[in-house]
Amino acid sequence: MKKVAIFTLTATAILASAPAMARQHGGPRPDFSQLDANGDGQITQAEVKAFGAAEFAKADADGDGSLTLEELTARAKTDRVRKMDKRAKRVLKRLDSDGNGTIELAEMEEKQGGMRMFDRMDENEDGVISQEEFDAKKGKRHRKEKRNSHDE
Repeated sequence: MKKVAIFTLTATAILASAPAMARQHGGPRPDFSQLDANGDGQITQAEVKAFGAAEFAKADADGDGSLTLEELTARAKTDRVRKMDKRAKRVLKRLDSDGNGTIELAEMEEKQGGMRMFDRMDENEDGVISQEEFDAKKGKRHRKEKRNSHDE
């Protein structure tokens, strides 16, 4: 019973701090109007707590006042699907130059996103990417990811 109470309090605290956590962890970010429940142009602590409670209630699928691992996992999957859907729509909008609702290979090549990456990796501009250049970029990305994870 004590573990359930601790888990519930922890989950409530996590969901109540959702706006700050979303900013740090890339989760769904509420917009100002979602947090400013009374529409007065200011967000109070009470409004943030109310938002957190509402998010908790959404995740609590069976309405029993506590979140199971399954409910938390389902919520995470829903958030991830929503984020990926938004990303896919942005990519489609950016690459679909003829506006037909699909991306053809010619449209992708037209944007040359892959070539920009190739050009960045080909540091000595000899038209090929050596193992050293590849590893150097991989190392920079790894160090950046590691640095970002320490900032959280």
